[in-house]
Amino acid sequence: MGKIILFLLLISNALYSLIHPWFGIIIGYLFDILGPQYIWWWNFQGLRAFYLIAIPTIIGFMISISRGVINFEHVKNKVVFWGIVYFVFVFLSYLWGPYVDVINKWRFFEPYTVLLNMIKIFIFFFIGLCCISDEKKVKLFSFVLPIAVIYLTYWANMQYLSGKFFIRLSGPKDITGHGLYSDENNFAMVFVVGIPFLFYLGWHFKKWYLRWSFWLAIPFAWHAIFLTASRGGLVGAAFVSLFSGLRCPKKMIGILLIPAFIIAYIWQGGPVLKARAKTIEHYEQESSARTRIEAWKAGIRMLLSHPFTGVGIASFGQAFPYFSDKKPRVAHNTFIEIFAESGVIAGISYFLFMFYCIVALFKSRNIFAQDSFCFYLSDATLIGLCGFLVCSLFLTLNGFEIQFYLVILANSLIYLSKKVFRNGEV
Repeated sequence: MGKIILFLLLISNALYSLIHPWFGIIIGYLFDILGPQYIWWWNFQGLRAFYLIAIPTIIGFMISISRGVINFEHVKNKVVFWGIVYFVFVFLSYLWGPYVDVINKWRFFEPYTVLLNMIKIFIFFFIGLCCISDEKKVKLFSFVLPIAVIYLTYWANMQYLSGKFFIRLSGPKDITGHGLYSDENNFAMVFVVGIPFLFYLGWHFKKWYLRWSFWLAIPFAWHAIFLTASRGGLVGAAFVSLFSGLRCPKKMIGILLIPAFIIAYIWQGGPVLKARAKTIEHYEQESSARTRIEAWKAGIRMLLSHPFTGVGIASFGQAFPYFSDKKPRVAHNTFIEIFAESGVIAGISYFLFMFYCIVALFKSRNIFAQDSFCFYLSDATLIGLCGFLVCSLFLTLNGFEIQFYLVILANSLIYLSKKVFRNGEV
């Protein structure tokens, strides 16, 4: 029965997306961030759900271009330019990377498969940039992340209450053991990014029960991070909680968020996370931190040896033995992985891609009317993006769609703020 309902929903979405491709973008990113195919995997067996979303959306986008209803004006900026440069050099690193065709036991990923996935990500990302073009669509699109985070918060806490996890909690997995957040650190990241949305979008609601529903989800999202026992997640949660509190327009309420986080950690942090947290200060004495540093050193050597192309997309593992005598592993740092695998231009482009989003979001909030939806969404997106980048210093996250979701929001807010500045249209 569940599979039938799912199929009918996908078909309905497909038909609607042919006329309104922006709706397919919203549903597609909900799939990318929530990962329902791993939560209710039995309903998705034998069904390529994302293709049933993506293909009609792409066709609908092409039809909309032919009808002249797509606005390309708000993709003419530095953010989109550096994003395109980044994807181009990732592609070139597949063509010219010297270790792409090296096959050894440290070939953790298949480069061609990763390349295809990156192409799919870019196509969907670019369509999203073009389609999420007005305040109504931005508003609907912005609720994708908090909806996903609220459900995953519920899921994580139910695993705790039912005792269905051991030592560290990872995200939902299908029958084969695969999942979008099968790594505990990656699972923690989605809560780090989502907490600012729960906090700031809660301010937008005038009805107290909607506002408090969002705010009361925050301590449970903190608890979900604690259950993962992720040190990067803990640092990220502390960062976004502090940043959210300090940047909150109502200072007295915002500042309360900081001691609330400290109390939550002391009360519900758990022995595993607290034991791991003690090693943050003395990282050189802890094996996980040492192996990360070893990987970072190897990545820097890869970049210095192949500055233009890098060693090749998804080739960090197979190249590792040529640049270090330590046990090969992934970089556990998004920036180092991009620089090492795709070269200096790709790395700088990715940095500028994110940098211009952050700088513009700092400015855009003050352009929107205070207490407007875009006013609060600007801060939610800014702090969520910064939280993602904090986590990316300890994790390899360049293949996660959540960052491109945030950039789409940022780009739309930048465009809307310019309209407000020019003529007050929003």
